[in-house]
Amino acid sequence: MISELIGEFKGKNTVYRVLSDGEMEVSGQGTGKILGVDAFLATTSIGMMENGVFSGEVYSSITTMDGQTIMMNAYAVGYPSGNGGVSRGASVQTTKSEKFMPLTKAIILHEYETDMSDNWTGKMWVWK
Repeated sequence: MISELIGEFKGKNTVYRVLSDGEMEVSGQGTGKILGVDAFLATTSIGMMENGVFSGEVYSSITTMDGQTIMMNAYAVGYPSGNGGVSRGASVQTTKSEKFMPLTKAIILHEYETDMSDNWTGKMWVWK
């Protein structure tokens, strides 16, 4: 597999909820760059926590400072690691932006590391 780093973000998880069906919801937000463009990232994960492993769907919106939007739908797993946790996933994207249209034909791989204060850093690679 050949991949290329296309994005880096830093942010914070801000909401944790346990839903009536036993699923968990985690939401967060952050800032960074995608394809060299400054952007804001909002994300919500919904899934199950079993045996110390979270698995579920992730819905994210990336909005650039000039108003372009990329919607991402991922499936991810997360687990404790040292003084926090690690989450890894893969997403498909939709956008109406000409600049980001090539991402609609790609799988993006994600890795996020979270500390004990819910701060996270994340990287995105496009799978070629």
